Amino acid sequence: MKEKYAIALDIGTSGIRAQALDLETSKVISTAITLRHPLPGANVVDHLHFAIEVGEETAHKLLIGTINNVLKSLGIDLENVERLAVCGNPIQLSLFHNIEIRDLAYWGENALKRLNVTPPSRDATVVSPEEIGLEVNQKAEIYIPPAIKHEIGADALAMLFKSGILEKKGIYLVSDFGTNAEIALVIDGEVYTCSAAAGPAIEGQMIEKGRLASPGTICDFELVGSGWKSHVLDDELMVKDGNVVDPATGKVLLKGEMDGKSKGITGTGVIAAFSLGLDTGIISLPKIKSPDHMINLQDGIYLSEKDIVMIGKALGAFRAAYLTLAEEAGILLTDIDSTYMAGASGFYVDPHKSLDVGQIPPSSQEIYQLGNTSLAMARDLVLDPDLLGKLQEIAKGMRSRHIMLATSDIFEKIYSLELSLYEQGMPFWMYNDWLNKYGFQKIPPKVSNPQIHRIFERDIPELGEDGLKIVKISSTLKASFEGCTNCMTCTRNCPENALKMENGEATVRTDLCNGMGCLKCQLSCPEKVFKFGKFLSNETNK
Repeated sequence: MKEKYAIALDIGTSGIRAQALDLETSKVISTAITLRHPLPGANVVDHLHFAIEVGEETAHKLLIGTINNVLKSLGIDLENVERLAVCGNPIQLSLFHNIEIRDLAYWGENALKRLNVTPPSRDATVVSPEEIGLEVNQKAEIYIPPAIKHEIGADALAMLFKSGILEKKGIYLVSDFGTNAEIALVIDGEVYTCSAAAGPAIEGQMIEKGRLASPGTICDFELVGSGWKSHVLDDELMVKDGNVVDPATGKVLLKGEMDGKSKGITGTGVIAAFSLGLDTGIISLPKIKSPDHMINLQDGIYLSEKDIVMIGKALGAFRAAYLTLAEEAGILLTDIDSTYMAGASGFYVDPHKSLDVGQIPPSSQEIYQLGNTSLAMARDLVLDPDLLGKLQEIAKGMRSRHIMLATSDIFEKIYSLELSLYEQGMPFWMYNDWLNKYGFQKIPPKVSNPQIHRIFERDIPELGEDGLKIVKISSTLKASFEGCTNCMTCTRNCPENALKMENGEATVRTDLCNGMGCLKCQLSCPEKVFKFGKFLSNETNK
């Protein structure tokens, strides 16, 4: 009898995660991930802009081409796949499903009418591999969970569903620790949501030595004497001891198991370094008080003053967002019963350090670390297809209010104070004074001994017998520009070395490119002939 398989798939802003499961035993067989997203850009808004400007079909092909490579790496016979469930935010699932996305970019009915955009249904649905372009058994069923509203996707539903707070009395805060930082405040089942553009620094991107969470990345620090001890992820994404280093000089004080094996620092490591730097005084915002103005870590990894400002802006988005939700809901931060931290970054970061830097309310008495709830819900769904209908009922029945931070006067005022903290070194007492002048609540003091619940050892609890496979993205797009003089100004100005130019033909590595949020290639062209949108007509190379 042939084996029957199911696949759980999570499309995140910073990468793709997939798991193969045995349908007979429900056990995980293997796990595969990418360390970047195949679309240009460092956040979901960049992905949206790329799809609109360069072409939705091009974006869909890039995404599905990479997903097919991820599925092949799971090491199972894809002809024996009977079910696949996918989870992600509305933009990622719309690109996956290849449906209209412009309604996610433009706000207001009048704007959509002017552009002749009809928002598609984002209810729960079942589609075929042929509709999507997936290279699996064409008779398999693909389950796509619902969005609560067009701004609140299946990933937000996943963190609410997996936390179990929708059915509980009380006040709870749930945050997905990613570049887009979906945050929900739940008060006796009523949900206030927002999406804070924390930015790529929160996951280690746009940091000089930063990397997404992967083997060899520094994910945490602890103080040992006068030195900083690194904690480094091994090949199985387990945390191991690194070196103890003097952060002011980089001198190794004590070698650890992961000596010589660190390749960069991930978002949780960045937060830990920021917290420890403030506590020890090596960071005096916005400066670093060391001879070379760097925080020196093991194996030549460091943080610069530019990095510190980027990190501060990202952390400030979290605090400004949850404070805005509290003000909109008319509650105090001290009223919150429990705080939930979702996502890989929310799982690996030390909650004490998140409290220190304001990433979660400092008054949080009880903290739960949930891990990757999107992949977990996709796994639940693929093993129990009846859950799709239940999720649709939850989405329809939720009383929700979405706060658009981009148009919120409250958020604008609070985030301006955050920028003053991190860019100008405003004292925190002055920050609280300004909150009081605006008529907002002050930030409460930090609790001394919060209860922390960390259920698993890693954000993906079970990797399967075949373990973890990291899939390299190699998608490229090509375009030719009439009038190009091959001066190479565009390639020299590419900050990620994603662009090559030969005889007027440009080749861009899509996973490295910062996309529509950068455009330094186009803006620097002296002949003004480089047009990023011309990549529309080219095929994806796999």
